[in-house]
Amino acid sequence: MNKRTLGGAAVFLVGCAVGGASSHLVVPKANAQQAGTMTRWEYYAPTSIDYDEWPTALKRAGAEGWELVTAQLDHGNVYASFKRATL
Repeated sequence: MNKRTLGGAAVFLVGCAVGGASSHLVVPKANAQQAGTMTRWEYYAPTSIDYDEWPTALKRAGAEGWELVTAQLDHGNVYASFKRATL
């Protein structure tokens, strides 16, 4: 074997070792008990909201428990999406 092949093999082996070890540290494994306590969400995305009605629509959605996730203004209409925890 030449130095280049040996160096490549060493880098490969070190990468495998680091990748295997770090995978246990990055994301903990889920279990059935955790799944039972996770928050579940429902989503609501009205077709569009007229810009002039936007404040009223936000207050109404908030009173119903909806949380604004995204909003985009396009030609006088607001396109929004909301979420809330399911009971």
